[in-house]
Amino acid sequence: MILSMASWIATAGYITATAALSAPLCQSVAPNQTVLNVQTANVSVPEYPFGVIYARPDVAFVSVVGNVTVLNTTTFTPTVIRHIPMPTPFYQKIDSVNGFAISHDKKTVYVAVGTGAVAIDVEKAISGEDAIAGTMGGNTGATAIETTVSHDDEYVFVSIEDGNNVTELLGTIESFHVKRASNGSISSTYVGYIALGHEVVGSALSHDGSKLFVTSESAATGGSGTLSVLDVATLKTNPSQALLVTVDAGCGPVRVRPSPDGKHVWVNARESNMLLAFDTGKLYRNSSDSLVASVQVGTSPVSFVFVNHGRHIVTADSNRFGYSNATSGLTVVDVNAALNGKQGFPRIPTGIFPREVSLNPNGKTLLVTDYGSNVVEAVNVTQLSSL
Repeated sequence: MILSMASWIATAGYITATAALSAPLCQSVAPNQTVLNVQTANVSVPEYPFGVIYARPDVAFVSVVGNVTVLNTTTFTPTVIRHIPMPTPFYQKIDSVNGFAISHDKKTVYVAVGTGAVAIDVEKAISGEDAIAGTMGGNTGATAIETTVSHDDEYVFVSIEDGNNVTELLGTIESFHVKRASNGSISSTYVGYIALGHEVVGSALSHDGSKLFVTSESAATGGSGTLSVLDVATLKTNPSQALLVTVDAGCGPVRVRPSPDGKHVWVNARESNMLLAFDTGKLYRNSSDSLVASVQVGTSPVSFVFVNHGRHIVTADSNRFGYSNATSGLTVVDVNAALNGKQGFPRIPTGIFPREVSLNPNGKTLLVTDYGSNVVEAVNVTQLSSL
């Protein structure tokens, strides 16, 4: 059933969650959801778009096989400006071009590639000059998947998903000290790494930049996935000693974000089909009751983003394992309702395998990489403000 915004508001009867707030178990197909009708538009890109990030309201970057695609987002429907090939020999054909981060001064974009990351000069990427500003390679494998930049723009933290024999196949966070020259070039010094659990993926800084939140799809000893808290100051000097706290985070947690007010840390547990909320203060204290919400979303949620000034969370429900009759698309979660134990949130249909999302700095448009459809989808999130 497809409903307008007003119809959904009038008919949506939230179902109160009664399950105990322990880390959720695995789940294959998520329950059916009410479908919302909102404005969307697509632009075709080269195969398998993964990461997406806005550099400014009129420009976004998308990672695809072997390239980074630059999009003009001046209008609601994006258009392709150009493709930036990844540099060889740093980039190998077996490597993936994955998640993005942007420096806080908005001058440099970092994309996870192979053994580390590639730095791209934003203005040169837009103008068509040689935009590759530098590369940084680590020592713990060639499965770089996400990047995060420290608040001072002097360090880049890269998630190496699978590690290597040195780490006994545990995923890692690698730390690089970076310097930007006056011409925009980036030089880097490898600091070191910390090994965490298996399949280390998502990472995000706390509001004050002092902590790094990291997900592992399963613990180092196996079993359920984890959320770890790392000390950023230690990551900059002695990464192997940076671990502060690790807690259970459901089945296959893959992305993490702090709330805009910093009071909660949210995690997508992909194989649980759940969006989890942890009380930040309790998490720091390693309290057994730090998990305060477990929200049913669609099948195999990957990325998510806060919209409408933090009132809603939009999750990208990928159905990446191809379950039959699965609910996929974008679940729209009312944050306050979720924290009060409500369930039963609606979804927006998308293309195949929605993977990563990025909100325009103007707050009006969400970009979604539909990995299985080879498109980037624009979604008008202003229509969600009435929910």
